[in-house]
Amino acid sequence: MKKYFAYILTMSVSAWLLSSCERSELPKYSAENAINFTSAQVEYSFLGNATGEFIQAIPVIIMGDTASHLRTFTAVVVKDSLTTAPDNLYEIIGGEVPAGSFTGTLKVKVKNDAFLKKNRVAVKLKLGRTADFVPGNIESSICRLQWSEQIVIPTPWTYYGVTFCSRPSTLAYQLIVQTTGMKTFTAAEYRALTPTGAEAIGRVFGDYVKQWNKDHPDNILKHDDGVLAGQPIVPIYYTKSKYD
Repeated sequence: MKKYFAYILTMSVSAWLLSSCERSELPKYSAENAINFTSAQVEYSFLGNATGEFIQAIPVIIMGDTASHLRTFTAVVVKDSLTTAPDNLYEIIGGEVPAGSFTGTLKVKVKNDAFLKKNRVAVKLKLGRTADFVPGNIESSICRLQWSEQIVIPTPWTYYGVTFCSRPSTLAYQLIVQTTGMKTFTAAEYRALTPTGAEAIGRVFGDYVKQWNKDHPDNILKHDDGVLAGQPIVPIYYTKSKYD
């Protein structure tokens, strides 16, 4: 009989404990949505931009949940040795993450100056806390935005070489950007254009060179540096019916 009552008591206590566990809810974990830059440095060149200003979009990614509404964030400029731009050459516009998205952009307006023809300037940006976001990882909450008007010839020259002219030079690259806007020309960009499309933009550059040389026979376009320095810029494609 004692064993019987002990068994009943044990079962009653177990049932009570199980019932108590079912009624109590575990506390839910809640964390603030965080935001990170996707790159530690972004660079822009005013080469080919005659407007004097440009709005640079810097990509970010969030850690947390999406939302059904537009969310905003911002950044501040850290005035240390990595920030070399004077205040009048930039303006932080602000950042947005669209509804339903895990990514967004911080927009910063940068401005050109004669000083930038031979120099680069930069600002060190640090993400701040807003009603929608807090900064994420320390190393990813900083991004350096750098800009200039310097001409940096891209390497490799492969797809430029089969579309515009065989060898690079500062002047040749500057004319390519000026006439076509092609600051970069990767294998993926070449495939997207297709050989026919590449030939078409090559002809735009080539016709410019041919027309210039026709109008300025005593001052034809020549490579200003590189292995062909001093030699004429010879376009791969041009309208032969017009210039031959």
